[in-house]
Amino acid sequence: MNSMVACLMVFVALMMPPPLWALAPDMTVASHVVQIRGIAPDGRYYFGSGVAVAKDRVATNCHVVRSGGRVAVFRGGEAYRITRQQVDVVHDICVLEVPGLPVKAATLQSLQHLKVGQALAFYGYPRALGLSFSDGQIRRLKAIAGVQLIETSAFFTLGGSGGGLFDRRGRLVGLATFLAPGHAGGYFAVPVDWVMRVLKAPYQAIEPLQGLSFWESQEGVGSVLKGGEGHPPH
Repeated sequence: MNSMVACLMVFVALMMPPPLWALAPDMTVASHVVQIRGIAPDGRYYFGSGVAVAKDRVATNCHVVRSGGRVAVFRGGEAYRITRQQVDVVHDICVLEVPGLPVKAATLQSLQHLKVGQALAFYGYPRALGLSFSDGQIRRLKAIAGVQLIETSAFFTLGGSGGGLFDRRGRLVGLATFLAPGHAGGYFAVPVDWVMRVLKAPYQAIEPLQGLSFWESQEGVGSVLKGGEGHPPH
């Protein structure tokens, strides 16, 4: 190979941004993320993830906490009691009040500033184990049943519901919410724009929630993704 061509190839490679898989977890971003564990009235255990979005407030998916019962936020081996919640079942967002939670709130970034191909990272507690990290991109910005969503290639699974999708500047852009059938269509998140709205909603007690979210309805994911319902990673 001509030495000049080889040097040019090296220069171009050095000028290119690092591949997504080369990125390492950002512990400042990770510090905003918590685990949620609960015991339903029938004694069944459940778990999921959440993100601090304001002082003493943690956002998660309503399908994580819909069983009610006894539920708490866990961070650094410590448990913090949830006293009440703000609820939007249709958009699958619940904001939990957690007095005394020593977790700094994440900065929120609106959907209007996002674009296809933008790098994102997922942080959460899938499979009820330790904190997990995965990176990816925005694959699509699309509406399902009238709700604008973020489809990403950043992987999340069981227990990842309510975990955070963050941009490269560490800003929270969405909550990991459900998987496409067979994981073939990607991973979907509700944008933080809806979290901002729920933060203004009235409080209610921690109790079983009624109703279905937009993506669980017949006109939701089942019709848009051609041949099946979406599945919560919870």
